[in-house]
Amino acid sequence: MVRFKIVLIFLLLSTKAISQSFVIESKVDTDSIKVGEEIKYEFSFSLDSIENLNFKLQKINLPFEILEEYDFDTILANNKYRLIKKYSITSFEPGSFPLIAPLNINNQILRINDSIIVNVSSVKVDTVSKKFFDIKNIIEVEKNTEGWWKKYFIVISIGLMVFLLIIIFRQSNWFKDSKEEITPPLEQAIKALKLLELTEKDNKQDYKLYYSKLTEIVKSYYEKEVKIDAIESTTNELLNKLELLRDSGKLDIGKETLNNFKSVLNNADLVKFAKSNPGFDTAVQDKKLMKSILIDTKKAIPEPTEEELLNSEIYQLKLKEENRQKLLKKGLKWFGVFFGISVICLISIFGLQGTKDFIIGNDTKDLLNKQSWIESSYGAYPINLVTPDVLKRSKSDTGQLFEFQNLNYPVYISVFTKPFSEDEDYQALILNNLKSKKGSNILTQVEEFLTEEGVKSLKFFGSFDYENNEQENVKKEYVSLVFSENGGLQVVTFVMDRNNKYASSIYERIEKSIEFKKL
Repeated sequence: MVRFKIVLIFLLLSTKAISQSFVIESKVDTDSIKVGEEIKYEFSFSLDSIENLNFKLQKINLPFEILEEYDFDTILANNKYRLIKKYSITSFEPGSFPLIAPLNINNQILRINDSIIVNVSSVKVDTVSKKFFDIKNIIEVEKNTEGWWKKYFIVISIGLMVFLLIIIFRQSNWFKDSKEEITPPLEQAIKALKLLELTEKDNKQDYKLYYSKLTEIVKSYYEKEVKIDAIESTTNELLNKLELLRDSGKLDIGKETLNNFKSVLNNADLVKFAKSNPGFDTAVQDKKLMKSILIDTKKAIPEPTEEELLNSEIYQLKLKEENRQKLLKKGLKWFGVFFGISVICLISIFGLQGTKDFIIGNDTKDLLNKQSWIESSYGAYPINLVTPDVLKRSKSDTGQLFEFQNLNYPVYISVFTKPFSEDEDYQALILNNLKSKKGSNILTQVEEFLTEEGVKSLKFFGSFDYENNEQENVKKEYVSLVFSENGGLQVVTFVMDRNNKYASSIYERIEKSIEFKKL
């Protein structure tokens, strides 16, 4: 590659800085391009101090255009600052043109007498001499069906879960009104009487079932409201209990009501035990009497005291809360069953680690699957590579250091550049770097390595122990690639947790992206 260099001696005068004389070097990477191709235009110089320095390239002469302006690269060596300023330029007109670029240094214009001649050749477009071909037919390719079922599996699983919860809630009393949950016993009994019907008028068995249900409804009411043992009592025992309550003043029930109740109970006993057939009209009349008995009994019950009302309300609230707890336990049980089946299915498909990453998530996997990785050039002796995120400049006394995260994370990436030295001990450089980051028990191997573009390097790799912020000992693996390109030393270091398959994939992608652009 052809290089041009112009050397200028300039005396920097400033009211805010001590006068300094220095040499400005300018160069381009080529003097011959095709229309629209890029030219790297570079200025470099050394200073004792960079305080209050203002360096700017004035408008470049036509037909050249500035495509991109890069930030200063600064190298401190032997108490001097070496500054490198780069521009990317091009021309869209063919011909030979002088490259003249006035400089503005601390508001003083410096014009360069000796210019660089750049030859810009046009691109030949041949539309007649080449052989023409018919438009190719569309080629059918096999559809990629890998992983097609995953989104459907997730949607179906969520749908089944929602359907299951709807069924549970519909079958429960969770959303029912509290008044419906605590329907008074009298209303329950009257409603049950209305639903009681005699289907066959001449069937003794049907009469037996009718009277059994009739007496059961009323006895159940007495147990709930009058608080006596009615269902297990005989007719005479039940009537005696009611008379005792009347005599003690706890139940103000009339004699006529008791006689009617006794009459219906006797008819029920005859039907159930003597297989008597009282007739349809009598059965209907007995049901009406039972309804009247229920109403009279309700009126005969003394009004409850405030304490009794409070206890009843507390009981109903407690009963409601117990029902909700039962529902919650039932829901959790079904949810646990469904979740367990789903996890088993996922493990059988993705494996244990894949299922864990799918449910809980994995930061390293997110890094690997990040939509936009960053392609950038690092250092004064530039190395280009692609990373999940931009590497940030860190403090270093020996060169330029760029890092992503630190060793407390599953993935750590760094790029280190410095001037090349033949006496450099690369292995010592890498081991000392790991030790400075609290690495111990370091094992290392070395082999030669070629990038995708055929650039040679040394590859140091191995493992070490690292104590993280939680004082836990973590096994780490590392790879360091050492290059000596563009007059400098470049070291790319990648550290990851052991057996992290996602981190390994990240490293492979970074390794394939490494390239060097000649200066």
